Amino acid sequence: MKTTWVPLFLACASAAQAATVPVPSADPTADVLYAIRMVESGNRYADCPTGRHGEQGPYQFRREVWHQYTHAPFSAARTSLADEIARRHYAWLAQCLRRGGQTPTPWAAAAAWNGGVAAVLRNRITAGTRNYATRVTNLVESQAQVRAALTPRFRIDLANN
Repeated sequence: MKTTWVPLFLACASAAQAATVPVPSADPTADVLYAIRMVESGNRYADCPTGRHGEQGPYQFRREVWHQYTHAPFSAARTSLADEIARRHYAWLAQCLRRGGQTPTPWAAAAAWNGGVAAVLRNRITAGTRNYATRVTNLVESQAQVRAALTPRFRIDLANN
């Protein structure tokens, strides 16, 4: 068995660096909302085009959804206020899915965001909504992979040679 020795000054430097390197946190809600924002608008706020049913902002809110959560004018859907409203709407969708006996996975949450909670709970999801939910889920998984790649990992490798 061959042992690989690490000089003490390198081990101490690595430990000091590990203490100062920020580790990206895992926030499933933030990951899903980022993915929805990317699919809906390419992460655009003020310059995002209006949807075919009048949807606005980075999350493409409909007017009635926007006014469920705020008295702010609908034009504010194109500002950073949209992020807070999106969190509230996501929490409501997740709650509805749980009440209906579904786990609010990124796929289910995205399908509910796009096609409605009732469609998800009744398993009457259109092909377009399935595609949308898959795209969102793929982006969420990509975010997790990026986070894992950025997370420092320090290992002492003892190899058998």
